[in-house]
Amino acid sequence: MRKKVWINLDPNKVDVSYLEKRLKDSGFDVIYKVIYADDEAGTIELGNKVDAVVSVFEQWNERTLPAVKDNLKFIQRYGAGIDNINLKLATEVGIPVANVPGANSAAVAELALLHILNLGRRFKTCIDDTKKGIWPCEITGNELDGKTVGLVGFGNIAKQLARMMSGFDVKILVYDSYARPDTSKYNVEAVDSMEELFSQSDIVSLHIPLNKETKGIIDKSLLSLMKPSAYLVNTCRGAVINEEDLIDILREKKIRGAGLDVLSIEPPSQDNPLLSMDNVFVTSHMGAETAESGQRSQKIMADTIEAFFSGKAPSNIMNKELVGGKHHE
Repeated sequence: MRKKVWINLDPNKVDVSYLEKRLKDSGFDVIYKVIYADDEAGTIELGNKVDAVVSVFEQWNERTLPAVKDNLKFIQRYGAGIDNINLKLATEVGIPVANVPGANSAAVAELALLHILNLGRRFKTCIDDTKKGIWPCEITGNELDGKTVGLVGFGNIAKQLARMMSGFDVKILVYDSYARPDTSKYNVEAVDSMEELFSQSDIVSLHIPLNKETKGIIDKSLLSLMKPSAYLVNTCRGAVINEEDLIDILREKKIRGAGLDVLSIEPPSQDNPLLSMDNVFVTSHMGAETAESGQRSQKIMADTIEAFFSGKAPSNIMNKELVGGKHHE
């Protein structure tokens, strides 16, 4: 019997034709159905009808995972972050979970750099004003050269951003709670605390995973340490910021502005104050959305699913203790 893979995407909106072809050529049936985070019943129903899922929106938690453990054999996350999956519980119920590490690093780093440059030069504001017939645009911006950029976290995306900024005359500070960066390999300076980084940086860019330890970690106590001329950029996960604290800090003009590709609730309510602030630029979680990133991600996912169901243990499986044998063939 052919194994079934559920892809939680609309193929008319996201081109996953490469992944679909690879899976079908390898003997899998592919099912497309978009199920969002609030539809746990739908997640359970479809999760019990397939062997694997390419996970995007749906939640795998204390209700959904035990309900599908007898049928669902594999969860392949579309992306590096797994904040919609309770990895510990998935391990307990025996479902291996894989992510897509590094495939979208350059794409997300590019967007972080775009936000950094836009905050300084107000490029988007000038475009909007020109369309309204305002010429010249009365904006005096700031150059990136000569600034201090602080990177919170120094994984694949932050390393790519540091590489991209090497053409600018900037000082790059890094704080990473997991591992101190190799300053001999990268042109960065390590600091000992987030407090030190926030107080010294002209731009702070966030590159940390969302988990119990990091949820809401960027709060008023840290934001209030920033210079009044400083900017905050977030391209990782919205919930690492205490959004109410950020709104207060921006309203009080204690920092100059923010560039956000992620929010605590997505899609946001249209009355979210961040969407109407002149000094805030919000993009719609588009960091990874490039053709090149998508192609790399789809190849990794196809390779991983094919390898797993061939009895192998792909290196990107996050709970490796579950894949020692060939029980999943």
